Amino acid sequence: MQDYPLLFLVWLLPLFGAVILWAFGPQLKSMAGPIGSALIGVSFIAALASWNDATAGAGAHQFLFSWLPQFTFGLQWDRISLVWTMIITGVGFLIHVYSIGYLAGDKAFARFFAYLNFFIFAMLTLVLSDNFVGLLVGWGLVGLASYLLIGYYSEKPSAVAAARKAFVVNVVGDIGILYAVFVIVSKIGAIGYGDVFSHVSKFSPGELFAVCLGLFIGCAAKSAQVPLHTWLPDAMEGPTPVSALIHAATMVTAGVYLIARCAPLWNASSDARVLVGSIGALTAITGAILGCAQWDIKRILAYSTMSQIGYMIMGVGVGAYDAGILHFLTHAFFKAQLFLGAGIVIHNLANEQDVRLMGGLRKQMPFAFAAMTLGVLSICGIPGFSGFFSKDAVLSETLAHGHPIMWAVGVLTAGITAYYMFRMLFVTFLGTYRGHVDPSELGLRHPELAGTTAAHHEDDDHGHALHAPAWLMSAPVALLMIPTVLIGWLDFGGENSPWGQFFAPVFGHFEAPAGVPPDVLTSLIVLVLIAAGITVAYMRYGNPSALLDAVPRLRAETVRMPGALSNAFYFDAAIDALFVRPTIVLGKFFSSVVDPRVIDAGVREASISASWLGHLCRSFQTGLVRAYALALAFGAACFAIYYVVIGAGK
Repeated sequence: MQDYPLLFLVWLLPLFGAVILWAFGPQLKSMAGPIGSALIGVSFIAALASWNDATAGAGAHQFLFSWLPQFTFGLQWDRISLVWTMIITGVGFLIHVYSIGYLAGDKAFARFFAYLNFFIFAMLTLVLSDNFVGLLVGWGLVGLASYLLIGYYSEKPSAVAAARKAFVVNVVGDIGILYAVFVIVSKIGAIGYGDVFSHVSKFSPGELFAVCLGLFIGCAAKSAQVPLHTWLPDAMEGPTPVSALIHAATMVTAGVYLIARCAPLWNASSDARVLVGSIGALTAITGAILGCAQWDIKRILAYSTMSQIGYMIMGVGVGAYDAGILHFLTHAFFKAQLFLGAGIVIHNLANEQDVRLMGGLRKQMPFAFAAMTLGVLSICGIPGFSGFFSKDAVLSETLAHGHPIMWAVGVLTAGITAYYMFRMLFVTFLGTYRGHVDPSELGLRHPELAGTTAAHHEDDDHGHALHAPAWLMSAPVALLMIPTVLIGWLDFGGENSPWGQFFAPVFGHFEAPAGVPPDVLTSLIVLVLIAAGITVAYMRYGNPSALLDAVPRLRAETVRMPGALSNAFYFDAAIDALFVRPTIVLGKFFSSVVDPRVIDAGVREASISASWLGHLCRSFQTGLVRAYALALAFGAACFAIYYVVIGAGK
């Protein structure tokens, strides 16, 4: 059996970095960032060097160990895991470098990079495992890592609450996958992907749907699909690089990976495909509508992430696996760029996140404006940008697979996305500045990024400015601009494109049935709605007359916001009423009644009974011979009577 040492480097270097940074972080201090970043960079290079192994035939397999018969563990290196690994390590490396500048001077600098390295290891465990148990282990570790990173600002109660909420919701998904694994093992007797996929016929239709449902519960929790999406907006309490890495590029797309990996299961269950596609479409439009009601720049991007992942889930759900994965790829770049661009704005405005208190930043922060403009153009699906190709592929293949309603929902979502994303861009960068930070000091922490001079700002005990070189934040964003524009061209040419040829050995070619409208027509319909969304956003927030009274109008809009939108369609309230409050009541009942009066009472009763029995037994131990003789005589009499009576009866 051939060994693949580079695959071990890809997988274990982030774990090595996490351990080193945890153990020696206080001694490493500011070097923790470069060390953690370098290890992820080496992991990316090792993955790139193993490209041929992943694309040769069925890929490569690295055996690790056996536990029980048919329970073997290993690493699977093929085209699907290659795409995810390149994003996890590649985009992860850029975000690591960005974080060096973003968190410069933070009191827990080394701990942050230890958490980031641990997250990369957990995510790689998830996508490289060749079996369902290994995937479940990675799934749980990713949930733990996200809990640590979301709650990184542990002194903030809101961050702690958000981390706890994310962890609990993700555990619900873990239980779903665990249930599916139990059904798989009971029916197949194995956990390896190859063993399970080659015996799909052993499942009855009901059992197969149950397996797919359990797996999809895990997908819905991790990928923020309705109704298990409520943790994602709250997760914006974590540092902005965390939002870029976990909640845009990697962790929230784990559900897309799982469905694509388990394509043979979904191909065999039409009911499961309809369920997943429908939830994806519902999530896409729900996230887009809720994005229109947000003023926090990170929450706007969070709801757009939820919406875009809805597109991906809809794509892989209906069987358009290559299109769904393509949208994952393009989204990883343009959404990471959007989050990091927003991070530059937040960083330079003393952590201000409300776009109503921004405005006029185009001149003060030209680099951030350029970065976010490119990201917005891509996410909206403007022709020529990467998002156009991937979103168009998802929508056209959804229609070709026979789901016109899902297609219509996706088209409508595209128009809404264009509206709220351009609204964010106009309100943030056009007009006049409306914030509380002195405009002359915009870019206080990173004047080079803001494009303006700033007064010398002393933050540390030695009178020196606490900020790293500006390129540490600007260079990763600049590099992300390239794939944000160009990576979608891999799909130019449809089935004959490099992207289509790359996944043809995995998913095959899909022949659209007769009568399906041509792609050009469907694309034109989408573009019309996108243009309408941009136009409405410009009329309301972008033109000079609208910007003149921006402050009172934005305040009035907030007051007039429908209750359903301001309360996010009451999903949190419903979950609180159906699950949280009953659980609290049940917990109080157990703590006040069952625990003291049943459990503790049982323990006390056992003690009292043992003491009473001891006293009773001691009462027979008198030490008097005549008492013992009397007991013996009494016992002998009882035996005699028993045999006389019972014996006579027989």
